Amino acid sequence: MTDQSDEGLTIAPDYVATMFDLRGRVAAVTGGGSGLGAAISIGYAQAGVTVVILDVDAEGAEATRAIIAEQGGQAEVMTLDVTDKAAVDAVADRIVASHDRVDILVNSAGSAFRSPAEDFPEDRFDFIVDLNLKGTYLCCQAFGRKMLAQGKGSIINLGSIGSFIGYPLASAYLASKGGVLGVTRGLALEWRDRGVRVNAIGPTLMDSPLTRQAAQRTSLTADFIKARMLRPRLGLPRELIGAAIFLASDASDLVTGHTLMCDDGYLTA
Repeated sequence: MTDQSDEGLTIAPDYVATMFDLRGRVAAVTGGGSGLGAAISIGYAQAGVTVVILDVDAEGAEATRAIIAEQGGQAEVMTLDVTDKAAVDAVADRIVASHDRVDILVNSAGSAFRSPAEDFPEDRFDFIVDLNLKGTYLCCQAFGRKMLAQGKGSIINLGSIGSFIGYPLASAYLASKGGVLGVTRGLALEWRDRGVRVNAIGPTLMDSPLTRQAAQRTSLTADFIKARMLRPRLGLPRELIGAAIFLASDASDLVTGHTLMCDDGYLTA
């Protein structure tokens, strides 16, 4: 092992000023048409990133793009079903062909459904696991190839407090988010020496369209989580932007295989 003590003490005068600088980079954000993906897309654009908003909902993606354009940022929309491998591969090819590179991938596309485990509909289980887990994996695979060819890139998956703990009526969601944790760790280990970092963000219960939609079926899951919160409030999508910028930036060069919890201390309770 080489002695890096001298190198570690060599700090350029502009080191801190540039460590979070994302200007000129290209990001692909799945699920960018609403909720957490939309907030992260807007945050990246404010940081000078060219954002490609990927969503099966073209209207929602266009709404995010319009906000970014109004704020003076750069973004474009590509319709994508992340469970379709051929479509994912084609979009990754298209982005690199258009921009010569892709520096950041955020896997935010996801869904949830509430039901007692003994009655959980098979079609809803398949849909959630396909979207949340398979969709994340396929995007990691397709965009990971591009980043490996470049020798650098940052992949950020959306996990959950449910990647680590259980709560009622969410067995398919918990299975999918536990799988996202495993994928994040496994790919980080494989790619750590090839310039591609793979991390995750673990949000608490968020005030998002997904949460509100799931609550229409039953509030039991949310009530269970809320009763154990250290503070009685939901997270806001914009509160994930800082974590997304950190994990995409050079400030996190030594961070891979990690889930950055944005849970307001939930897992410490």
